[in-house]
Parts: sequence; C-alpha cells; structure tokens
Amino acid sequence: MKSRILASFLVTALLCIGTSCSDDSSDEDNGLSQEQLDATTGLYNLTEYIVSPAQDLNLDQVSSENLLEELPCLSASIILRDDLTFSLFQVELDISFITGPQYAIFCSNSTTTTGFWDLQNNQIVLSQGEDGTYILNGTTLTRNEGNNLPDFQRLVFEKQ
Repeated sequence: MKSRILASFLVTALLCIGTSCSDDSSDEDNGLSQEQLDATTGLYNLTEYIVSPAQDLNLDQVSSENLLEELPCLSASIILRDDLTFSLFQVELDISFITGPQYAIFCSNSTTTTGFWDLQNNQIVLSQGEDGTYILNGTTLTRNEGNNLPDFQRLVFEKQ
C-alpha cells in the first residue's frame, strides 16, 4: 500500500516538474508578431494543382489544367504552427509520358513531411524535407514553378 502511494506521488511529482519545465514556444522571440502568427498559422488545403499541357485523366472528353478536376484521389494539406513548424500531407503522383501532350498520371503514396517555416516579405518559406517558397496573399498560399509536365505550373492552397 505504501509503495503504491509512493509510486503515485512520484508520478504526480514528475508530471508537475515536467510540465513546469516544458519549453513554451510562445515566450520565445521568433521574429514574428502575434498578429502575423494569427493571420498565417493554420490549415491550408490544396485547391489547385495546375499543369501544362491540360490533361483528360478521367476520360470525360474535357481536358483540364487543374489535376484536382481530373483525379479525385489527389489531395494535399499544409499545417503552419505558431512554433514555426509545419506538416505537409500529400498524395504523391506517378507521372509517365505517353505521347505528344499526353501523360499517364496516377495517385501514388501518401506522405507526410515536417520541418520549419518562416515568413519573409509575404512569402512562406518551408525548409527541411520540403523546400519551397509560397506567396502569401490573404488566406491563399501559392507556389509557382512554371514548369511543364511532368512537373507543375502552380499549386494553390486555401486557409480553412
């Protein structure tokens, strides 16, 4: 009985010590104001995956530059946190050239990438594992690559 009480006390004491000594990132100076963090952090969902040339992957006789209209399995989300970390969840694409402007494009693995982000001149810069720069305009993140298939022209994410 005494050992259970002692063990319970030790666990409680360790939890109290652990939480009182925890790193509170809100106290750290990360270079961004709270207003900037509030406006920027959150969940962003992919709303456009623009490619060139346009493709008709769902065989409805209508080619589209936005692969989200052609591949219902395609999705991606970015979470920007106030501790300047991010998570990118995405369905990867398997892209193979067929002929002329046609490509075979299929959804592949779902992946998660994590790292750090920064806000520089209205641009979100992701680093560690998924390097990329996204233009921040209100609640929209846009990554412009300007490349033709098998790469992409533009990715657009909207804050939820």
